Amino acid sequence: MTASSLPDLLRDAAREHPGRAALLLPRGRRHRPGAGGFQVTTYAGLQQRSDAVAARLVGLGIGPGMRTALMVPPQLDFFALSFALLRIGAVPVLIDPGIGLGNVRRCLAQVAPEAFVGVPRAHLARRLLRWCPSARLLVTVGRLPGGGPSLEQLEPGGHPPPPPDPSSTSAIAFTSGSTGPPKGVEYRQPHFLAQIALIRSLYDVRPGEVSLSTFPPFALFGPALGLTTVIPRMNPSQPARVDPARVADAANAFGATLMFGSPALLDTVGRWGAVGGARMPTLTRVISAGAPVTPAVQRRLLAMLGPEAEIHSPYGATEALPVTSIGSRDVLALTDPGICVGRAVPGVDLAIVPITDEPVPSTDTFLAEGEVGEIVVRGPNVTTSYADQPAATAAAKTQWGDRLAHRMGDLGYLDGSGRLWFCGRKAHRVLTAAGPMFTVPCEQVFNAHPEVFRSALVGVGPPGRQRPVLCVELEPAADPRPALTAELLVLGAGHEHTAAINTVLFHRGFPVDIRHNAKIDRVALAGWAARRLRRPRRPSRPRRPRRPRRPQQWRRSRR
Repeated sequence: MTASSLPDLLRDAAREHPGRAALLLPRGRRHRPGAGGFQVTTYAGLQQRSDAVAARLVGLGIGPGMRTALMVPPQLDFFALSFALLRIGAVPVLIDPGIGLGNVRRCLAQVAPEAFVGVPRAHLARRLLRWCPSARLLVTVGRLPGGGPSLEQLEPGGHPPPPPDPSSTSAIAFTSGSTGPPKGVEYRQPHFLAQIALIRSLYDVRPGEVSLSTFPPFALFGPALGLTTVIPRMNPSQPARVDPARVADAANAFGATLMFGSPALLDTVGRWGAVGGARMPTLTRVISAGAPVTPAVQRRLLAMLGPEAEIHSPYGATEALPVTSIGSRDVLALTDPGICVGRAVPGVDLAIVPITDEPVPSTDTFLAEGEVGEIVVRGPNVTTSYADQPAATAAAKTQWGDRLAHRMGDLGYLDGSGRLWFCGRKAHRVLTAAGPMFTVPCEQVFNAHPEVFRSALVGVGPPGRQRPVLCVELEPAADPRPALTAELLVLGAGHEHTAAINTVLFHRGFPVDIRHNAKIDRVALAGWAARRLRRPRRPSRPRRPRRPRRPQQWRRSRR
């Protein structure tokens, strides 16, 4: 029988391999090195826990179609609750608390969940900050009082309802809000199944493999893929501040062959490995999404892995993932300075359309090879709507032929081989009097300087007359000296698309998104640049070290 949902995939795995470890989660409150620091949950145990939780939720009155805010960290009950809610047809609402308390409140108000399931800390925030007044059913996950009965106190109800209609909304996952207000993306079971099928085929994921996951949404796919999922002790909302030793310890203790991590986490781990010579030799595939993984980051991390290992970078968004994918072998072989994100994955169509900020009801004009425009995609893994936001849905969706497609809000172009080259967000293009400037192609010119960690092109002034300003974050050992400014301007003058940049500002540490710690908040950076240009320059002070990039900080971290 073909599985029609994530709970079906879990049940099949539990039936076929009941004794296989499904989850390896940190044990206790402090990190303990080695396998002894992790608690093992088998597939049979996870299935039994999920069934018991489903019965308790049904007994409380949570049922099909009921939106349920789920605010639980990636512990056993997060997985059990997620599969239980999907099994009974309820709609889990997933919001990363790292997007900010105000944003969490707005997201919850936007979708008005009828139930709220969270740890005591989440319930405390709910009461103090007036989150989720629409919730009439409350469940506390944990031993301390929070709001409503604890999960263990709930009485089991009747049998779970029949499996929900696959065309109904299965979950609402909010975007990170790094390039605009967070929006609730409506997922249906076919979207989940298409994503799982693509991940399995693209990266040769096989049941029984050990996966090291540092991103909770991806970890949720582990049991559905038949993997043993290891989660290191870390704060998933701050991947750049992870203790690299804990990541390496978790990978080596269980012989992980697969790893998922944000580019910021890979950078932190790779720099640490370069200093101390640490290795994770069993890893053969590393998957990283959320932002491009630079060649320098890839080289450092690959030095920690085996000779056959590869880093894969899928491109996509919460609304559509994956869209394309590229491996480190191809990235490191490129000679062009841009960011290539690979070819469309099987079953997904992509095209480049003219740039406009207006809604586009239908798409029938496509740009030629090499022309920069907005990326549009369609396929079985592409979602079709935002929850209760018809205006946002109309702005982001378009009819392409006989199917609905998603406007990515990203700019790019296709080359002669069908590869997609990423040129930045549409909202971040700099609109000068001489025409638009696209962020990523410009930044790549300056990122080639060995003292530049990363750069960001922003526009200061009204659209159409913006002044292009290059903001630069340096490597830890570099200093913002006048000679460096001159070197960067010479670099820019050597390329037609960067010749107009004559202003360079050095920033101590770019504001970035919470989810991946990798997407630069160019709106905030543009405001900072405008303020800097309006006021007289103050004498520069010594740069404070960035915590995630100093090996001595890792050596002092709690183990």
